[in-house]
Order: sequence, then structure tokens, then C-alpha cells
Amino acid sequence: MRAIKFRAQDIASNKWLYGDLRHHENDVCIFEQGGKRGEQVKPETVGQFTSLKDKNGREIYEGDILGIEGEKIRLEVRFVRGVFAFLWNGDLDDEFPTGSPTHEWAEVVGNIHDNPKMIKRRN
Repeated sequence: MRAIKFRAQDIASNKWLYGDLRHHENDVCIFEQGGKRGEQVKPETVGQFTSLKDKNGREIYEGDILGIEGEKIRLEVRFVRGVFAFLWNGDLDDEFPTGSPTHEWAEVVGNIHDNPKMIKRRN
């Protein structure tokens, strides 16, 4: 069974939280593993775990920016048309599904929330 988990930034501290996502009335919360109380997060920063890891063993989440060693290419991880996909420089017309072995070539170099200038989004 694949792990279904999320990350998002805490609304007060901007710290990244990882765990279960829950909506309660107007709030969005992350319940970290074993946590009895959810922490309110910024909804625009919510990203789902893709079930993939990079070449360093780091988990890849929606909203991450991937680099390819020796290349200036940056890939944005997004959920598009029902699947996780890599977008070349954020271009929705230039995407491919995440089925490739990322652990061999990809490295998480940032994310679109902490490093918005790292990628030139076209759409």
C-alpha cells in the first residue's frame, strides 16, 4: 500500500509540517504522525507525497522543484489531469508523468513556495 500523506506550511511559524490532511469548517490542518491535535496550515502550500524519492532518498512532494545533475533544467512537480507530472519550467504544455525512476537522476533543490524565483512558470 502506498503512503498517502501531505505537507504544508504552519500558518503561524511557516514551518513545514508532514502528515494527514484534514479540513474542519474553514481551516485546513495537518496532523503529524502520532499527533492528537492538528496544526492549522496555509491551504495554498498543501502538497501531496508522490510516493517517489530523489537520488538522495528525500521524499518528493507536489510543489517541489527538481534538478538534474549537470543540467540547468528545473522541473516542477504538479498534479495535472489526474496524475503527478513533471513540468519543464512550469509549462503545462510541456509535461510528462512521474513514472520514471527519479531515484537515479532527480534531486529536490527547492519548492515553489520557499523558492518561487527558482522556476519560471509560464502557466
